[in-house]
Amino acid sequence: MAALTQAQIDNLKTTLIARWNAGLAISKEDWKLIAKLVTSNGASNTYAWLTQFPAFREWVGARSHKAVAERAYQVINRKFESTIDVDVDDIDVDNIGQYGTLAESAGQSAIDLKNDLVFQALAAGFASECYDGQYFFDTDHPTFANEDGTGAVTSVSNMQAGTGAPWILLCTKRAAAPIYLQERYKPKFDMITSVQSDRNFDYDKVSFGGKWRGNAAYGFWQCAFGSKAALTAANFEAAYDAMGNFKGDGQRKLGILADTLVVGLANRAAAEAILLKQTLAGGESNTNYKRVELIVTPWL
Repeated sequence: MAALTQAQIDNLKTTLIARWNAGLAISKEDWKLIAKLVTSNGASNTYAWLTQFPAFREWVGARSHKAVAERAYQVINRKFESTIDVDVDDIDVDNIGQYGTLAESAGQSAIDLKNDLVFQALAAGFASECYDGQYFFDTDHPTFANEDGTGAVTSVSNMQAGTGAPWILLCTKRAAAPIYLQERYKPKFDMITSVQSDRNFDYDKVSFGGKWRGNAAYGFWQCAFGSKAALTAANFEAAYDAMGNFKGDGQRKLGILADTLVVGLANRAAAEAILLKQTLAGGESNTNYKRVELIVTPWL
C-alpha cells in the first residue's frame, strides 16, 4: 500500500462535506412547525423576559412597568457529536463510497437531533420547569391581580391529567412561542486532515464527523396545553376552550387560540378521527373538522 497523501485526504474531505451538506438539505425540519429559533452567544441563555407576556392596556397616568420575576430561567447549551472512522486501506483503493453515505446520514442526524430535542421537551413538559418555576404543563401557573405583576395570585391550568400518551395543543401563529430551539452554532462538519495525525499513525484511520451545540427551551406556557387524558372529542374541545379562555396579569384575556395539535403515533388514529373526518358515525357533521392543523410525529 502506498503512503497516504495529503491530496487523497483533501479529495475525501471534499466528497464528505458535499454529502454532509446534502444530508442537511434533504432533512425535514419538523421542529420549525412548532418552535422558533433563538441564538445563543455563550454557555447558556437566561429567559427572564418570558415573565412579561405582552398585552396592551389603556394608558391612564404613568406607564405600567411589569415586574420581572426574580427567579431566573436558565437553559445551558449541550454539545452533541457524531464521529466516523475511515480505514486508510479503503482510501488507498478508492473504496470510499460507503463513507459518503455515512456522511450524508450524519448530516440528516444533525437535523433529527433538533427535531428530537424540541418534541421530547414537549413530552417532558409535564415534569420539567419553565420560567415561572412551575412545570411547563401544570395546574397552578400564577397570574396576578394587577397588570404590573403584583397583587393576589390566581392559578391557571394548562393541562389535563391522565396516564396515556401525551397530546399537545399549541398556538404557533403568534410572535410569542411555546417552545424555542436555542442554538449556539449550526451543525458543523469536522475532519482530521493532517497526514501526520496521531489517529492516522496509531490506528491507520482518518476520522470525520459533525457537532452541534444548543438545547430546547420552554417559552410561554400560555401558548400550550398538554394532556395525558384519552384523546376524545370532548377532551380536545375542553382543552381548546381552556386555551381560548387564558387570562394574563390583570385578568386580561390573551386572545390565544390553538392552531396545532401534536400527537405521537399512539394517538394518530384518534387525532385523525377528530380532525380529518367530515362526517361522524351518526351522519352528523363533525364540527371539529380541520379546526387545527395536525402534526403526527415519531419524535413525541
